[in-house]
Amino acid sequence: MSGRAVDSAAFRQALGHHPTGVALVASTDEDGDPVGLIVGTFTSVSLDPPLVGFLPARDSSSFAAIRKSGRFTVSILAHDQEHLCRALSRPADRRFEGLEWSPSGNGSPVLPDVVCSIDCSLESCTPAGDHYFVTGFVESLEIRRPVAPLLFFQGGFGGFVPGSFVAPSDAIVAESVRTVQHIRDGMQRLAHAAHGEVTAYARVNDHAVAVATVAGPNVPTSTILGSKLPLTPPFGEVFLIGAPEAEVEQWTDRARTAGEELLSISRARLEHARTHGWAGSYAGDTRDGLLFPALTEYGVAGVTPAEQREIQAMLRVAVEDLRPVDLEPERQYEGASLVAPIRNGHGRCALMLRLCQLPPASGSRIEALAAELCRLTREAEAQESVLQP
Repeated sequence: MSGRAVDSAAFRQALGHHPTGVALVASTDEDGDPVGLIVGTFTSVSLDPPLVGFLPARDSSSFAAIRKSGRFTVSILAHDQEHLCRALSRPADRRFEGLEWSPSGNGSPVLPDVVCSIDCSLESCTPAGDHYFVTGFVESLEIRRPVAPLLFFQGGFGGFVPGSFVAPSDAIVAESVRTVQHIRDGMQRLAHAAHGEVTAYARVNDHAVAVATVAGPNVPTSTILGSKLPLTPPFGEVFLIGAPEAEVEQWTDRARTAGEELLSISRARLEHARTHGWAGSYAGDTRDGLLFPALTEYGVAGVTPAEQREIQAMLRVAVEDLRPVDLEPERQYEGASLVAPIRNGHGRCALMLRLCQLPPASGSRIEALAAELCRLTREAEAQESVLQP
């Protein structure tokens, strides 16, 4: 092949849109001193035989020492170890300066608190342009800390957040679960009586995380434990109960981008929650069947402009279904969804109960269910005088 197919800067920029894991490949030199290099190319190659691979630069002196030793250990860095990655990117003679490490099973350096370590013997080394493609035979491996890995993406470092299934704070969620346990029987009774689903959400930063859910007979559970929803209008109004005005403004600002009508409706929902102690939707399954899945999928962090426009278009179509209304006692409402806050000792909402998947119900029936939902939240407040804010 002759000539350069693409500009190297354009190549780097385009490929930077593909996230890669960050790993240390390390060994010891002839004097027993640690040598190693950070790679973003580590990958599994074969299951039988067990092979892994990475691509070091052909002019890497660190890899030359590793190649000479014939063995190495791969340390998969965790999401909170960017500082180690940067330290290990220093010049080779200072790379391990001031860093803790211990010898792995084959004598190579392994870092503390990494996700996992993999001991290998060097299997092959094949030229690949200005790099080598190196494979290693896996002799042993150990999962040391099963947490999210460190990723390199678009020139920066970050952690992996698997969609809706990871809660940002285990401590807050654990405390919330303990609180919810006090009312779990009540949640079960309400779910059975309403022929619906009752879910408890904990506030964790700018998300609501599902910490418990129960469903009535023959009602399929729609909520996955650990799933999270961004506190983005028209969701999350009850979490503003007792909040300072600056926080309320932050929340309503997120509605402004979707138009003045949604902003007006979001404020009306918040006022209803403040006045009545609960809020609801009663006009079809827009909120539960359309908006909740969309917000769960996209979350807040990492939303692309195209995805944001898609959600805003969805909100504009659905906005009238979300407007608070005065319930007519005899009228039947389809797809009602109710939410109520559980306040902590400071009067702030740290937990929320949500009743959804309801069959068609009259206005008076919905009012009765809302009263029962609020009774359940007061029971939780009485059991736990102080919740994490």
